[in-house]
Amino acid sequence: MNEHETLLKPGSDSSADYVFISHAHLDHIYKSTQDSGAICSEETFLLSTLRGIGLKRVEEPFPLFDSGHILGSKAILIEAGDETILYTGDINTSPLGNIPRQRFPKVHTLIIESNYGNPNLVFPPRSELVKEAVDYLRENLSKNRPVVLMGYPLGKSQHIQMILDGLLPDVEKYASPSIIRYNDVYRLFSLTIENKSIMYSQSQALPKGYNWILYYPNISGRNAFMQVLKKKYDAVLTVFSGRSLLEGYEEALGIDKAFPLSDHADFKGLLEIIEETSPQRIFTTHGFSKEFSRELRKLGYEAYDLNSMRGKCIRLF
Repeated sequence: MNEHETLLKPGSDSSADYVFISHAHLDHIYKSTQDSGAICSEETFLLSTLRGIGLKRVEEPFPLFDSGHILGSKAILIEAGDETILYTGDINTSPLGNIPRQRFPKVHTLIIESNYGNPNLVFPPRSELVKEAVDYLRENLSKNRPVVLMGYPLGKSQHIQMILDGLLPDVEKYASPSIIRYNDVYRLFSLTIENKSIMYSQSQALPKGYNWILYYPNISGRNAFMQVLKKKYDAVLTVFSGRSLLEGYEEALGIDKAFPLSDHADFKGLLEIIEETSPQRIFTTHGFSKEFSRELRKLGYEAYDLNSMRGKCIRLF
């Protein structure tokens, strides 16, 4: 491996001998990497194939650690002499729906995502958040108002199903085909997701006059189909996203209610990773990368905003 180029975060126009694919979200996999040897988990390989991107998976030349983000998400540890580098990929210190997360080792250099690297972005306690969501859903369902539960079709939608299905046992449940197909992959790896009635098309008739919920990809409440659901069924539109902590989120998306349930670590969770790995040097990337690197420097760390170096190939060895 030392004689080859390995990219930790491939871009849309990048290629190398080897690429690390941390997980199967589309901002982390690109068709341009299909000719490179892919360092990834079996789950990521299967999910990427399902998303139309065939990877040439190779034997793992470096240790990989469960990162808690979605099924198959990994962090990678690279060791060269006395130098150790950990790239987290996307990470969640409080994983949803039984997604595993391993403790990371101490390292010299840490490359960490910063999607919620703003000090104001701290999620409420999980138990309180789930109770609030369930109470809200039950209140509306008791009024014969069906509820649409929106989240990313891969990851978030599976996780909210695993959390909410058992808490709403007497409710008819539907899901979009784009969510159902990923449910099937989760089940291959012993993650339990209740079977759903499939909503095959937007013109499909749904029951009137009794309780049902619909798991659907995250779209605007002003979307024509969402408006049909509101007018025809008096449906309530909800979204599960950590971004709902941002002011004006519900109004901007045109929805009734949002819950800050995220597959990413919040600001406190990111600091937990810093403490866990005790790095001498930190590179921040994604999201609030600039803000997070600034906060880390205030705490005395040697921290750099990797986003400001976008377009450059950073050689760490």
